[in-house]
Amino acid sequence: MTADLITDDFRTPLGWRSGHLQTVRSRVVRRRYDLARYGSQRAVLVDLDDGTGDRLMVQVHRARRTPAGLGRRGLVALIHGLGGTAESDYVRATTQGLLAAGFNAARIDLRGAGLSGGTSALMYHAGRTTDLRAVLGHLAELPEAAGASAPAIAVMGFSLGGNAAIKLLGEPLDGLPVFGGVSVSAPLDLAVGAEHLHHMMFGMYERYLLSGLKRDSLRPGPTGELLVTTQERRLIENAKDIVDFDDAITARRNGWRDAAEYYAVNSSGQFLAQVTVPTLVIHSVDDPMIPVGPYRAIDWPALEAAGPVRRAITPRGGHVGFHERGNLLPWYVGRAVGFLSEADQMRA
Repeated sequence: MTADLITDDFRTPLGWRSGHLQTVRSRVVRRRYDLARYGSQRAVLVDLDDGTGDRLMVQVHRARRTPAGLGRRGLVALIHGLGGTAESDYVRATTQGLLAAGFNAARIDLRGAGLSGGTSALMYHAGRTTDLRAVLGHLAELPEAAGASAPAIAVMGFSLGGNAAIKLLGEPLDGLPVFGGVSVSAPLDLAVGAEHLHHMMFGMYERYLLSGLKRDSLRPGPTGELLVTTQERRLIENAKDIVDFDDAITARRNGWRDAAEYYAVNSSGQFLAQVTVPTLVIHSVDDPMIPVGPYRAIDWPALEAAGPVRRAITPRGGHVGFHERGNLLPWYVGRAVGFLSEADQMRA
């Protein structure tokens, strides 16, 4: 029952209640996030050390102040979604909210995305958590990750990045100093999500995402070389939907038989029960890009009683939208900051 699933609500602006409008609002109403006002910034290049030579660009921010009475709060690593980058509005908005609350932040450009497109030959996917572990291991050595008495890192992912965040938190952390996590609009079941995208709005959202995937996969490599074979290029150009693309590139390049196996192995819903640190799962029932069905399939009371995962599910909000009246920052930013603040206090 949907009523039993919902835990939270927020005020939508007049005329912006629709899930579709909430989803596209940041592209219609552009907002500027002045991150320099809230903290300093430096670029860090992380060698993935996996034999590929790929490196990821990470923008690391140090908050200008910490709330009175609180010690150093550590760092929150932010993971963008499919077709996004570290410069996406939702990443910058969240960074501003975190810095204002005294957390340091790290905006990650995944393989092949944003500034990492110039330093990597391979592409990210929904389950590439080995990359995230390498980044978190590097960040843990930086002064920005220093907590009150030891390094402290939280992870927050959006959409496909949310899937990767949950999967990471449900896998062995191998000593990484992770104290919490947040996902926003994550696809808990990749196969169901792909099927949903294919039909929603006559495939409009899927076509938008697919065009970005094709563009990024056909980009020149760091030294100007083409990163795909002639056969792969033909398959990419002929892909009619995301499943075609994942069959042609994502699955084959990463050792899976096809898109179905890629989805089965990397869907984050199956990792929720293994999460060992406080984690908040944020989603909206009216998300037009990520279906609510996989969220309904989770036995949330049992999951929450057995471990540290909590949910914040609303009737409205769209896909990584959650734009509310009278607030520059989306609703999920405050919800995430509050949750991570509590997790930080528990750690201390």
